[in-house]
Amino acid sequence: MKVAVVTGASRGLGRHVALELASAGMQLVLTARSKEELEEVAAACRRERAAGGHAGRAADAAAGDGPDPVLVLPADIRDAEAVENIMQTAEHTFGRLDVLINNAGLSWIKPLAEWTREEIDMVLDVNLKGAIHAARAAANIMIRQGSGHIVNVASDVGRRAIPDMAPYVAAKHGLVGFSGSHLRELRPHGVRVTLLLPGIIDTYFAGAKEGDRDAAWSMDARAVARVIRHALEQPDRMVLDEIQLHPSGQEY
Repeated sequence: MKVAVVTGASRGLGRHVALELASAGMQLVLTARSKEELEEVAAACRRERAAGGHAGRAADAAAGDGPDPVLVLPADIRDAEAVENIMQTAEHTFGRLDVLINNAGLSWIKPLAEWTREEIDMVLDVNLKGAIHAARAAANIMIRQGSGHIVNVASDVGRRAIPDMAPYVAAKHGLVGFSGSHLRELRPHGVRVTLLLPGIIDTYFAGAKEGDRDAAWSMDARAVARVIRHALEQPDRMVLDEIQLHPSGQEY
């Protein structure tokens, strides 16, 4: 049974990815800053596992015969030590680590002159440095196993420039370069890296709420989560190294 860590799992795309992987029967480690929101997602994931016929381990856990198949570990992705502890806890609890979904992200939309220094640091630390720390910690385990899969959720702005989000665009460009380099490092060890470059998703981002965006120019988050699951389900000898997807109504 595969084990996956999902960052930014408390809401938005991360929540839907967690549900999709639970449906596939994976054991999950969910992390984000909000423990309360993570617990709600974890409960939904347990229900999803049960609906998919994967209730055995949950029943065992309730009887004291095994670990809960959905583990909640609140943390700030900017804390490299905490991130490393999450990966180690996943391996210690479940015996392995097969998947990392590097999903945590945030931004503001405004001209650079209006960004504070603290906001710039936060966007770079969460979207780029946090992803690098998580990938590094997960890869150390996966290399020992000789297998694993890291999915870095970037953005289509990692391949193009737009105004009023310069620090975010810089972070996502950096994540594109990092993913390509890390893929080539890990490939000889049997570890795959997939870079996801989505356009606009109907989710919590830059002050919006899920359901706010028009379906004509935004993608359903669960549909994007299914694309990630599809990438993970490819044969071991094949890697979807880069996936770009957009809503049909988005200009790009």
